[in-house]
Amino acid sequence: MATYRFEQFKVEIVNPTISVDLDTIQDKAISKLLSVSLTLATDSATFGVTALDMPYKDTWEDNEVEGMVFIWLKQFEI
Repeated sequence: MATYRFEQFKVEIVNPTISVDLDTIQDKAISKLLSVSLTLATDSATFGVTALDMPYKDTWEDNEVEGMVFIWLKQFEI
């Protein structure tokens, strides 16, 4: 069970369902950094965040983005 804390929300987000919106992908191709919007939903609330500047090597495929998001989210786990 994962628990996350983001400064802007002032609450702990416990065991959320995480959804990645592939329609919001922003690719800084020269810097090889990817950003995407996601939601963390619990029974009582839904939180929207943007996973910013996730690094990648050479290229990426749509099916790899969710894995990149889970790696990015580790910095917010408590």
